[in-house]
Order: sequence, then C-alpha cells, then structure tokens
Amino acid sequence: MSHTKAPTMKNLKSRKLYLQVYDELKDYIVQNQLKPGDKLPTEMEMCTLLGVSRNVLREAIKSLEISGIVSSKPGVGIIIQEFNTDFLFHNLLYNLAGDSEKLLSQTLAVRRTLELGFLQEAFDHLTQEDLILLQNHLEIMQNIQKENSKQKNLQLIFGAEFYEADANFHQTLFASTGNTILSSIIQAVWACDKYHKQHIQPPYMEQTVAKHEKIVAALLAKDFEAFKQAMNYHFNVHYKTYD
Repeated sequence: MSHTKAPTMKNLKSRKLYLQVYDELKDYIVQNQLKPGDKLPTEMEMCTLLGVSRNVLREAIKSLEISGIVSSKPGVGIIIQEFNTDFLFHNLLYNLAGDSEKLLSQTLAVRRTLELGFLQEAFDHLTQEDLILLQNHLEIMQNIQKENSKQKNLQLIFGAEFYEADANFHQTLFASTGNTILSSIIQAVWACDKYHKQHIQPPYMEQTVAKHEKIVAALLAKDFEAFKQAMNYHFNVHYKTYD
C-alpha cells in the first residue's frame, strides 16, 4: 500500500518577528492612505499597538528605511518618503552584490537587453540639445583618452572622469524616452559596474571612444540602421582587465 507524502508548508512562527512588524507597518501605511510627508505614530505608541519591544520595532523601521519607504529624523519622527525608483534599483543591486563577477555579467545582460530594446524610441525622441550633450560627453572621453595615450606606463589618469562621461552618455541617450524606470535601472547598473570594475587596461579607453564615435556619427546622420549597428557593436566588444 503506497502512502502519498503530505505537502509541506513553512511554519510561520519561524519567521523573524521584526519582519512581521515590517509587514504590519506597510499595511498600516496603505490602510491609512499615508502620503509622503505624513508621520507614523511615535515609537512608544507603535510598541504598545504591536505588542513588541523597541528593539524589534527599530529593526522593522530600519528595513523600511532601506526600502526607501520611510526616513527617520531625530526630533521629528518617522516620515513617509516619496516613491523613488533610483533608490529602489540601487538598493536591489546592493543587496545582490555578494557574487560580484556573476552580478556584473547579469547586470550587463539586463542593460544590453534594455538599451537595445529601447533603441527606436530613443532615436525618435532625441533632440538637438541631446545631441549636443552626447557630443560633449564624447569629447570628454576623447580628451582623456588622448592624455592616457601619452602615458608610458599602464596607470590611467582621470579614469573616474572618463567613466562618468561614459555613464552620462548613456543616461542622456535614453533620458529622451521619458521612461523613468528605464533611466533608474541603467543608472543603478552603471553604479554597480563602477564599484566593481576597478582596474582596466588603457586600450579600454581607445575602444570605448571608438564605439561612442560610431554611435554619435549615426545619430548625426539620422541613420537608424547605422545607430542600431553601432549599439550592437558597443555591446559585442569585450575588454580585458588587470589587477
């Protein structure tokens, strides 16, 4: 006689108390339709209402702060925050940052898919002002690359400024879409890449400049197919790093 194994479920009692308080506070915010700038009750009032210690409550509030839902201001109270997609995605990647190599490859794959997926929309909405900004960012990269080509050693100069110009180039390119979630994700991915890609060979700059020159040339010519090819080329070039 065969016996069917009973399905298992998690024992909810094992869930940490501060996480239960975290959920309860989120429900309280929604049910009471609290808006940015509104305050939660005092710590003493919430401890009494929830039946928990101040330490447990503070752990839950800390989690709400990390999520960007509230901010705690001494002498003022716990304030409801505006929803912020930049904070949301930066925090998400920060919490995934344990395996940096895997994180970098995955975030690059996400960025590649998003940027190539929004090419037509970006192309259609770019203004003359956007093109001028893109040329300015490219010029910064070109000037820094030229300075580095004069170096007889492998030490980069103005590496941070070069990286910033590269990031600003892509932000400008896709800001024209008006899609704030897209911009937030791209910004978060760039921030992640910045903190993990610490050492690069000088050829990185030369290759990067060449890629962005192709992109700008296509945009100035108002040639979408050339723009598409330039962006695909951009993501198909692989760089070498050194310690």
